[in-house]
Amino acid sequence: MKRMIQAELLKMRHSTMGKMTWLVPVTAVVLGYLISQMGLYAQQFTYNIWYGTFYPCLIPLMCAMNMRCEIRLHYQTMLASPVFGAGQWTAKCVAVALRLLFAQVIFWALVSLLGMVFISAVPAGLGGAGMLIVLAASLWQIPLYLMLASKLGMILSVILGFLAAFFSFSVVEKEGFFLFPFSIADRLMCPVLRIRPNGLLLESGDALLNGSVFLPGMGVVILLLAAAMFGSVKWWMRREAV
Repeated sequence: MKRMIQAELLKMRHSTMGKMTWLVPVTAVVLGYLISQMGLYAQQFTYNIWYGTFYPCLIPLMCAMNMRCEIRLHYQTMLASPVFGAGQWTAKCVAVALRLLFAQVIFWALVSLLGMVFISAVPAGLGGAGMLIVLAASLWQIPLYLMLASKLGMILSVILGFLAAFFSFSVVEKEGFFLFPFSIADRLMCPVLRIRPNGLLLESGDALLNGSVFLPGMGVVILLLAAAMFGSVKWWMRREAV
């Protein structure tokens, strides 16, 4: 498994996917600080546009670019591999997750550093914990988008990802937010950063500060991850060369 993961990471290292890993978080940080004019809440605003816009769009983009490489070769390098099977697909999912983790680390490091230079409204430890929560809450999307990219193509799967990120804002403050699982990460970040998905600060006593959503939210995420992995592996095992 380790060698399969390393092989997948090597595919992405010198490709557009490798560049997107650092380019997207850097762009999010620069835009966040420029739009907020490096004010008192620049850090919180930058975190907000990252987990609410840039990162949810980066996931389907990375998955689509990853599968595009396989589609161009008609999946021959994977289907002809002696290790073809569930482990191969799992390694691809893990490799994408590691690249996304790298993007999260770059973003967190830049925002924390700028907090030391300008104004720090979010402790580095709290921000790092928040980024891990966002990553964990979105892991189930990786096998889903990889499968969608293979079935629907790169452009359509990316558009669906963008739409999911956009509509998550409309349900994140509702009690049944977990019924639209793309909004779970946004909802869990509210009590961490004390900010609404629209960028407004939360006042003391606001229902969005209630941390009781973590257990049911992460429970749904775990079930989704198990279902997405099981379904995508079963689909992949039925693949044939085209």
